[in-house]
Amino acid sequence: MKRFFCISLLALCGAVFAQEKSDPPASWSLVRNENIVWRATLPEGGQSAVVVAGGRAFTTMHRPINEGDSTKEPNIVGLCLDAKSGEILWEAALPGTDPVEMSGIFSDATVFAPIADEKHVWFFNRCGSMGCFEAESGKQVWLREFTPRPRHTNRQCEPMMVDDLILTAEVRNKEAGLKMARHKPVPEGIEPRDVWTYLHAIDKNTGEVHWVGTAGTSVHNTPRVGQMADGTWAVAHGRGGGHGPLEKPYGVSLTRVSDGKTLWSADTNKGEASFQSHWDSENVYWWRGLEHLVFSTQTGELLRSQPACDQVDFTQFDSENGEWSTSLDISVKAGKKMPLTNQTNALVGEWHYFLAHDLLAIGRVNVKSGKAEYLQLPAQKVADSVDAAKDRLIWEKKSAIPNDTKNSRGISIAADKRAAGTGFGHVSAAMPVVAGKYLFIPIMNGTVFVIDTSSEKLDQNALVSINDLGAAGETWTLSHFTESNGKLYIRTMKEVICIGQNQ
Repeated sequence: MKRFFCISLLALCGAVFAQEKSDPPASWSLVRNENIVWRATLPEGGQSAVVVAGGRAFTTMHRPINEGDSTKEPNIVGLCLDAKSGEILWEAALPGTDPVEMSGIFSDATVFAPIADEKHVWFFNRCGSMGCFEAESGKQVWLREFTPRPRHTNRQCEPMMVDDLILTAEVRNKEAGLKMARHKPVPEGIEPRDVWTYLHAIDKNTGEVHWVGTAGTSVHNTPRVGQMADGTWAVAHGRGGGHGPLEKPYGVSLTRVSDGKTLWSADTNKGEASFQSHWDSENVYWWRGLEHLVFSTQTGELLRSQPACDQVDFTQFDSENGEWSTSLDISVKAGKKMPLTNQTNALVGEWHYFLAHDLLAIGRVNVKSGKAEYLQLPAQKVADSVDAAKDRLIWEKKSAIPNDTKNSRGISIAADKRAAGTGFGHVSAAMPVVAGKYLFIPIMNGTVFVIDTSSEKLDQNALVSINDLGAAGETWTLSHFTESNGKLYIRTMKEVICIGQNQ
């Protein structure tokens, strides 16, 4: 595997990152400055992950606004920081043409993580541009501007790189896509397939389109790249979601990376596709409502289907007496449409993990046996500024401290009132990441859960720690973690953070 490809995969969550030195810390506190290497204040908010390469850290933010300005903003800024100190080294402008709300709970203009190697970085603006820049100087190599489809504002396809190709998802006919209205059917006179969203392969060296896929990709879905048993690079992607996505039939496809050929498509008839498309050389792991599905990677044949909410083991916490208990083989109401909070699924070994949708819990399904387990989680951690023994856990959503959604300059930049919520349920949330044996799961209010994936049972002993990314009610993030050289990098609405063992 080429090194630049490994780096570009930092934009894909759920992958186990190689540890060059030591594992990152499993516990920390920004409130008390515990295991914090540095913090870099950002002049404006954003939600893309931080990617590290060649001693530099890259992310994006919105173009700074003033008090009273519209929070619908199409333009973003790519940032390069020193990975050792957090100093901002240079900035690059990425224009956009389709204004969307800043800090939306499903996406905004900054939603996509950059891709980087030691020589170049590629930034992405969901509102209509992508560009390649020299990593050291910030000099623009090329800028590609395009017209996005305004029908949805969901997370869409996190960009991926394989050799010289960058994979994204865009509407096929850009001009026709402009005629679409939010959540409305296709207007008369437009060929429906022209305004579907498809995988696009972009040449990383020139910004030219290499191919456009033939099977649609819902903007709700997060495709993932991998290798088949014969070494062929492919990407699993799907259709389905809220507000009647246009792409049909609902289900999953496997597309070859080299030429965009659809290797197979499987129809699920119904269901969401608001999750990561996890797969390996043998199987593709999918969801259909409350069912967990397993398809053959080779043929697309449905091999197994099992409910994710029946005959489960559920470990719960009684906050009144402070005791844990486990109920065996029970039914749970984990979600109205699907059991998981959007994009929060991660495949680790034989277990498919996810944050529950309606429960305050993490769940996992064994992809071999179909056995499901759930572990109750608190809605929020309230860290004490001095004494860890005085930290509080809030176990009900209604009791959680609402987020003020303010940037570092004290301006509220989230018009959607739902952005003040916890981060469970109806949100395209940060994707879990594995480093070593630990699964790191941040939620929107800045609380982070760390799960030991080597635990035989998903019970209280698997919950390694609960950490903060800042003061409760003042910390907002939809960014996932990146691991590099034993350190964790993440950003909030206010800052970029480097987490590592205190010396």
